[in-house]
Amino acid sequence: MKKTLLLCALCTALNGFAQNPFVQTWFTSDPAPMVHNGTMYVYTGHDEDGADFFWMQEWRVYSTTDMVNWTDHGSPLALESFSWADDRAWAAQTIECNGKFYWYVCAHSKISNGMAIGVAVSDSPTGPFRDAIGKPLFENGSWDHIDPTVMIDDDGQAWLMWGNPRVYYLKLRNDMISYEGELGMLPMTEEAFGSPSMREREKGKQYKDSYVEGPWIRKVDATKYNVPNDKRYQLLYAAGGVPEHISYSTAPSPTGPWTYAGIIMPLGGTNSFTNHCGVADYKGHSYFFYHTGKLPHGGGFGRSVAVEEFQYNADGSFPTILPTDEGVKPIGTLNPYARVEAETMAFSKGVKTEQNNQIGVYVSDIHNGDYIKLQAVDFSSATPESFTARVASGRRGGTIEVRLDSVKGQLLAQLDVPATGGWEAWKTLSVDIQNASFDAPRDLYFVFKGRKGPKLFNFDWWGFNLKKQRVIEDGGTGPYKAEMLEDKTLPAHTIFAPQDLSKFDEKNPLPILVWGNGACSNSPFEHAKFLNEIASYGYIVLATGYIPMNDDWYSGPMSTTQQQIESIDWAFAQNSNPESPFFHKLDLQHLCLAGMSCGGLQSLFNCAEPRITSLMICNSGLFNRQNASQAVGGMPMPDKSKLLDIHTPVIYILGGKPDIAYENGMDDFHRISHVPAYAANLPVGHGGTYLQAHGGEFAVVARAWLDWQLKGDAQAAKQFTGKQPALAYRQGWTLERNKKAK
Repeated sequence: MKKTLLLCALCTALNGFAQNPFVQTWFTSDPAPMVHNGTMYVYTGHDEDGADFFWMQEWRVYSTTDMVNWTDHGSPLALESFSWADDRAWAAQTIECNGKFYWYVCAHSKISNGMAIGVAVSDSPTGPFRDAIGKPLFENGSWDHIDPTVMIDDDGQAWLMWGNPRVYYLKLRNDMISYEGELGMLPMTEEAFGSPSMREREKGKQYKDSYVEGPWIRKVDATKYNVPNDKRYQLLYAAGGVPEHISYSTAPSPTGPWTYAGIIMPLGGTNSFTNHCGVADYKGHSYFFYHTGKLPHGGGFGRSVAVEEFQYNADGSFPTILPTDEGVKPIGTLNPYARVEAETMAFSKGVKTEQNNQIGVYVSDIHNGDYIKLQAVDFSSATPESFTARVASGRRGGTIEVRLDSVKGQLLAQLDVPATGGWEAWKTLSVDIQNASFDAPRDLYFVFKGRKGPKLFNFDWWGFNLKKQRVIEDGGTGPYKAEMLEDKTLPAHTIFAPQDLSKFDEKNPLPILVWGNGACSNSPFEHAKFLNEIASYGYIVLATGYIPMNDDWYSGPMSTTQQQIESIDWAFAQNSNPESPFFHKLDLQHLCLAGMSCGGLQSLFNCAEPRITSLMICNSGLFNRQNASQAVGGMPMPDKSKLLDIHTPVIYILGGKPDIAYENGMDDFHRISHVPAYAANLPVGHGGTYLQAHGGEFAVVARAWLDWQLKGDAQAAKQFTGKQPALAYRQGWTLERNKKAK
């Protein structure tokens, strides 16, 4: 019943296509915007559902590049991040300095039994954050110490301010985690804030305003506005008592003297007895962030962040800004042909978000009739062929209706989501697009359908697909000119195969190479020449990641070990599918699992897979306990005991002693005694020869291994076998074999 009432209330709120509040999945409060590298980030508090006070346990982060589609980055900071904090994760602000991000928070301290100011630090604006000093930055047992705000002045001096009902300040040192001098306090006078502090007011006297809490310190850009020197600094704050409005004061310096300047956002229209603001300029626009209680079941203890666009007056002062339901207009577009996180939304109905250590944030609590809306989705550069989504369901699943412009708009696709075996048993599914034609950015809706009542499925990411194919170099030096292509039935993978498949059948099938990329990149851009060369000799290569349509480096999320298993599953399915171009053309009895660097670690992680018949590890090897700290975050890190799972012949192709993976790879090789093992070295370093024409020497040796292992080529076998293996005499190469090797 509660769910039904919530959905009905949301439907009513949507009659005017409201965009405020701009986060609907959780109650969010106390917005603190920050612009970094072309992205707007907003750091918020989190009001618990159904709370009767500000019982807050964590802080959250959201980001956008167009001001309407917001991505949920979850909670990278919580009370548990601070050993000294036990309650009240209240208002906070984040700032970048010297390549690091400092998140100044307030929380109840179990040390002093009062509110305290803390600081967390991260190398990324979305975390993870950690307590920078292991104790409060400032506390003295008082309850005044809430709502920190921070600013770095033009001379590099950082100022930290906070307080209710007074304004306190500290001068931060260059390290941003310590301060110099004593605690300062602004004079709380009528001239500065419209009235003195509560204890100093004259009984019966009417005052024009009063500071309460939630300060936000900023400096006016004198190159843009004709601002007097004595008004360069602005302090915005919640004012007036209960309920609160937003006012501000101006000063020639952070320490004053401050002069009351007036009300910015008056009372009315927020459904919240508190307010808290932040201001940021972004892509030539100015934005005022605040919070309301206007979500269903919201209010004073269930607040939600909202935003309005405004223009400063000519002298840099603020106009009156009124809260609206409409929010702001898009200042950019969303690219549907790239992977888009499902937790990116302009508006949503009914859904929630969750996060875990494996995939991060995803959309959850999806029920029949819920939906997600995105704005300004720009399809116009091409016509999509299919739609792909990554989903998981521990029950019967449901359906994603992909629609334009409204929940009942044009149906582009209908993706059926089956039971996948668990709520985190993720499957990547695709469906063809129906009658798509676009000439301008459109609103996009994902409408969720299924059995009424139970949760349907979880939703991780989505994307629209174009038919993509490309010939690398001259198609390769082999007898079968190859091409690189993408297939909608194998999302997030790239296929290298002969262009003319008519020459292959059950009597002459294509052996299979499954490949993982260096750095666990989710695109084989670095290995395209190498893999295409192999394909030109009569192989199908299934590489992890998105097809590289140009020579640019891929900089998106890392690939996963599961994608190699998806490649193998796909090959078996395609070979038995009469509608597939690879029907009865794949050699399922001869399959090599391979990868370079981090991709090699992925292959070793999957080495127990029973369907593989050979293993090829390039510029890679398992880390040991002594050097595990050198691994890059996100790499698979199986123990050396994993080598016992290898059940096929294996070759390590390494870049000699200059290769950073040389010691790990050779250590693996020397530990393997239960299967034939080979170690081939060419002293070219970790980068191998993949980027050379046709993949260089590494392609020559890799192809010889595959010709022997997957095709039974006796001539190729001579490179590795006999008393005088030919590879040992090839210029620059060395070859070692264990006792199991021929």
